[in-house]
Amino acid sequence: MLDQSEVKPVVALDDQRYITLLPDAEYNLEVWENQDGRPHRMGRMDYKFHRDTFAGFIYRLMPTINLVQIHDLQKQINPYFDLEV
Repeated sequence: MLDQSEVKPVVALDDQRYITLLPDAEYNLEVWENQDGRPHRMGRMDYKFHRDTFAGFIYRLMPTINLVQIHDLQKQINPYFDLEV
């Protein structure tokens, strides 16, 4: 199990949710939510090889998000994987 002390927020989605990147893991992008002061993983994906499904992945977790916000998230995440939007 992943040691929660090693998980650092990389991209904040709102006050309660954030994305972390774990470059050496099979699932290298995780979405976390703080519930009652404890982190809860909402979902994870292999972003490096499946970034074309990122919009649908985020939308299923946060239906209030729009495509412009998703695009802005990808612009923040892509440099960690040497990718461009």
